[in-house]
Amino acid sequence: TLAAPVSGDLPQYVTLSRTGDRMPLVGLGTWESAPGEVGGAVAAALDAGCTHIDCAAAYRNEKEIGGALKASGIPRKSLFLTSKLWNDRRRPQDVRDALDTTLSRLGTDYLDLYLVHWPVVWAKNSVMKPDGGASLRECWQTLEALVDEGKVRNIGVSNMKQSELEELFSYARIRPSVNQIELHPRLPQSALVEYCQQRQVALTAYSPLGRGDVKKAGLLASPTVTAIAQAHKVSTASVLLRWNLERNVVVIPKSVNPTRIASNVREPWSFALTAEERTALAALE
Repeated sequence: TLAAPVSGDLPQYVTLSRTGDRMPLVGLGTWESAPGEVGGAVAAALDAGCTHIDCAAAYRNEKEIGGALKASGIPRKSLFLTSKLWNDRRRPQDVRDALDTTLSRLGTDYLDLYLVHWPVVWAKNSVMKPDGGASLRECWQTLEALVDEGKVRNIGVSNMKQSELEELFSYARIRPSVNQIELHPRLPQSALVEYCQQRQVALTAYSPLGRGDVKKAGLLASPTVTAIAQAHKVSTASVLLRWNLERNVVVIPKSVNPTRIASNVREPWSFALTAEERTALAALE
């Protein structure tokens, strides 16, 4: 496995607040990576020097990811594995069972980071049916116990806004290390990013390349992004990834194309955005 190149002006990791663990700034997203493809994507990412793999039970592909991790032969301590707890697993035993299932599928005995996927409470095996006997507070306390037991190194959240984080802070014994949210130039969420970073909550950007039809209205086809990419002789994806990296935000672009994966891992470190380019990207909000 080759080490990904690093530019001199940016770190390669964010340091997580409680443990001091180093979370690589670039990871591989696995959302919507189909069975039969996700294993190859993981192998390509590892070959390109990416050791951070972002998973979730809801993606229904953790077993194939685990097989690819095992086949790589890379020592577990050299990997950073994230997974997420789905919305209908909020009662203590359900939280524990969900984690054990994820660990088994990924072929590991601990996670580097475990996130509450969405700040909602659904009844087990339901979609959007509330569970009045469960709570995010009890769920979080169970995650804290799993940290104490060594099954999880760091715990965090996903899709939480400031008011929801404030409520969590009011009772958390172990504060969240990470908030994973949608972040790209069309949705910069600057106030929330600043709020989290001031409180030592790292940010991970999902959908860092934006959303929408790539050929029509997507950020990857934006004339602004295209012009910046041409100026630096890089891909439009690299421009969008670099934009988040310069905010000290972790990015987890999803791809199953080995060439694009390698580019996503390596190319964003090869250049820096100018002040004028950052201003132009800010106008896309």
